[in-house]
Amino acid sequence: MKKLITPTLLVMLPLIASAQPPAGRPSSMSEAFMMQLDANQDGQVSKAEFLANEEKQFDEMDGNKDGNIDHTEIEEIEKRMRERMQKMRKQPTGNR
Repeated sequence: MKKLITPTLLVMLPLIASAQPPAGRPSSMSEAFMMQLDANQDGQVSKAEFLANEEKQFDEMDGNKDGNIDHTEIEEIEKRMRERMQKMRKQPTGNR
């Protein structure tokens, strides 16, 4: 289970990193979780919704589309996360 949650948190981190989110952005980790995973917006995340999101994230992380995520692809994900975080740090708080 830990292996599934880690990629989810990596992808969600930019959504929850802002202390003062503008309208339309989540104001808490739980709100970010629901915005990302509750596909039918019924206020609940079903197992199917959760797993569909995980599969989508896996597909996005699998850069060469071979059905596996290797060390090179993980490094690319880390690079993109660092770039996003640097960009967020440069923006004024109200624009995040």
